[in-house]
Parts: sequence; structure tokens; C-alpha cells
Amino acid sequence: MILRDQFRYAFGNLLKTRLRTTLTAAGVAVGIGAMTSMVSVGLGTQRTIIQAFNEGNILTSVLVRSVEGSDGAADETPPALDSTAVEHFRDLPRVRDVYPLLTISGLLQYGEEELFRNLEGMPARMLAEQIEHGTVEVLAGRGYVEGETDVIVLSERAAKILVPDSVDLDSLLGKTAVFNAARSPGLPNIEQVISDSLPPDVPSDFTDLVPMLRTLPIAGMIGSMPMGMFEPVRLELTVVGVVRGGGSLTDFVGLSLWVPIEVVEPLHTQTFQNLESILTGRIGDRGYPMVQILTSDVLAVRNVQDTIKAMGYEAQSILDEIDQVRRSFMFMNSLLGTIGGISLVVAAMMIVNTLVMAVWERTREIGLLKSMGATDGDVMRLFLTEAGVIGILGGVGGLLLGFVVARITNALANIQFERVGEVSVDLVAFTPVLMLSGMAFAVVVSLVAGFYPARRAAKVDPVVALRHF
Repeated sequence: MILRDQFRYAFGNLLKTRLRTTLTAAGVAVGIGAMTSMVSVGLGTQRTIIQAFNEGNILTSVLVRSVEGSDGAADETPPALDSTAVEHFRDLPRVRDVYPLLTISGLLQYGEEELFRNLEGMPARMLAEQIEHGTVEVLAGRGYVEGETDVIVLSERAAKILVPDSVDLDSLLGKTAVFNAARSPGLPNIEQVISDSLPPDVPSDFTDLVPMLRTLPIAGMIGSMPMGMFEPVRLELTVVGVVRGGGSLTDFVGLSLWVPIEVVEPLHTQTFQNLESILTGRIGDRGYPMVQILTSDVLAVRNVQDTIKAMGYEAQSILDEIDQVRRSFMFMNSLLGTIGGISLVVAAMMIVNTLVMAVWERTREIGLLKSMGATDGDVMRLFLTEAGVIGILGGVGGLLLGFVVARITNALANIQFERVGEVSVDLVAFTPVLMLSGMAFAVVVSLVAGFYPARRAAKVDPVVALRHF
């Protein structure tokens, strides 16, 4: 029997049991749809992250921290991570830019609205680069330029907190927002703190005891606490732009407040950064918490990183994590594919059931075919063709179902991204390779599932089969 007749015969038999065939093909479609939709979202997420790495300078970035509390010798003082170190980093070969990552905590006020958030210092050149690459989308106004001070760029989500949804974002441009922070002039003197806290009518013989308080066990704790030694810092900043998208390593929720780094740098060593500084009042010159180095290309990252480590600093790059990221994606894609494969196992059992029933119902037909000269191989190929047709129908339906499910998943994800002020992304990678793989997998599973019923049909004794007439 030629191939064309095999398919014609298979389609004719499947049309006789439309409902059973439709349900079986639907089972295959659900399995293929689940597998392809999950894998396509996994591949799309991987593609989006890699693209973000490329656009956000992450592949060419080295993050530098000072080494504190290391296991080295106690008499070895780690090098300071300050402006001198930054200038030294700029002189390294194949380094195209260096800047500290600086933030100060405080309260942004605009009219009656308030937003407690970190003020992030970003060089104007880096903001312009992210706008050019599309990492940051300008919704209103512009980014600031070199030489500008006392200006601020808000993220879309931050702007919408400050103004109602009905108000156009352009209304913020040119307006003044006030950022309030707190700083300490230094550690207080314990005697002075206590003396200033006493009422004016306290007897002089009692105030003479104040120096003796220095000997108390809790004197050190009292002396280290700020005890009201806060000084307000008020920055009046003109809003020049509203943007969408997180453009910094410190922003994960879309609430960025960006100002020229020249605004933040004089204050970052004076303002309170954490609970320790609030309790102890120890502000001092701690240097930069972190410095970002951008290399000329990804091939230079490892050499620059090794050079920084040799200078006594901690240096991290995406190269440290790239293998782990790849393994994570491989595991995720395999897991997603396995979850979809479970549905295919159920579909395979449905195919076995469908074809076994067909063998039982068509025993006389099989006997007639064999009496007319059909071999065991011919009968087996007929039933395998029916299984293959079910796989093709299920594969086509599964690809359509998977594409729709993946697109719905992508739309729901982007709704969440837009709520936090992030740029919409395409998390679906329905590639030709994935489509061909899904179709091939559906056909192969169907053929494997149909092997047992086909073999059973081929073993039917024609004499016994003809007795059913």
C-alpha cells in the first residue's frame, strides 16, 4: 500500500469515530500546548535578561567594594575606596568609565504629597546613555545634562504617587520638589549632652557630678548615641523629566529618584545610611560604599577584575554568575518542559486506549485485509499512520494553544511591570526550532503510544477474524 493510500485510509477510519479522535487529539494538544507555552516563556525570559545585560552595561560592569572584616592580618589596613581610588581605576587599561554608586535616604515632598525613598546620584552621561539605549524611556521632559545641579528626574511610578492619575505628567516639569534628609555633625560630648539636658534650676553641686558619669558602664553607649544631634538637610530640586524603567542597580521597584551625582556626593558621608549610624551617630568619612567600573568590552572584564582584586579590593562581575545563570535557565527550561510532558504521558495513554478499541472494533476488517494479501507489516503501518495523524492534529492544535497561553502570560506579566513603572517586555520566544520540536515530539509520542495497538492488530489471526462475519 502506497503512502497516500495509507493516509487516506487512516483519515477515513478516524472520521468514523470523530468524538473519540477529537478527544484524543485534544489530549495531545493540551500536552504540547503546556510544554511549548512554558518553554517559550522560559526562553523569552532568558532572552530578555540577556538583552538587559547587554543594554544595561552589566556584561561590561565590575562592582568594587572595600575589603572590611577580611580574614587577613590584623595589622593590614584595606585600601580606602575614595575619590583617589576612583581616579586610579580610570587610569587602568580598557576602562571606559568609573563612578561611585551613591544614595541618601530621605523624604521627598511635593505639595502635600510625600515619598520616603533613596535619592540616587547618577552621572548625566550614564543617564543619557541609558536613554539612548532604550533602557530608560522619557515620558515627559528630558534627562539632566552635564553641569546641571539642583535638578531631579522621577520615575513614572514615583511621579504618579506625587500627582493624581488625572493630572498630566508634564505638569511636574519645572516645579520644585523638596528632598529632606538628616545628618550629624559628629559624635556629641557626653558631659555636654547631659549638661544641656538638665533644667536650668538644677543645683550647681549636682552639675559638678556630671564628669563622674564618664566612669559609668553605660557611659560609652550614651556617648555614642546622637541624642538629638540631627541636622536637617533640605534640597530644593527642579523636576526636569519623568521616565519609565529602572536604570540603576539599586532600583528594583520602579521608584527611582535620580539627581546629578554632584548633588549626592558631598552628603553621602554625612547623612545617616543605616540603623547603626542612627544609633551610634558615627558618620565620618567612610569612603564610597560601592564603585562601578565599565570596561571597553566584555573581554576586558576578567583582566580588570583581577587587577582590582590585586589592589586589595573586592571586585564582582557578571562573569562570576554567568555559569550559574546558564545552569539555572537549563534547569528551569527542563522543569517547564517536564511539567508539560506529564500531560503528554496522559495523552499517550489516551492514544493507546483509542487504538486498542479500534483494533477490537475492526477485527473483521483486519481479517479481510489479511485475506486479501496484506502483510503484518502493512496492518501495523496502517495503525501507526492513524497514530501519526492524531499526533499531527494534536501537534498543530498544541502549538496554537501554547502560543495563545504564552501571549496571555506575557500580557499578565506586563500588567504587573507597568504597575511598578517598568517598561513592557516580550517574555515569549516562540521560535521555529521550538515549533518544529513541539510538532516532532507530538508525532513521536503518538507513534510510540500507537506501537502496541499496531503490533496487536498485526498479530490478529485472519482465520479467527473472519469468523466474526
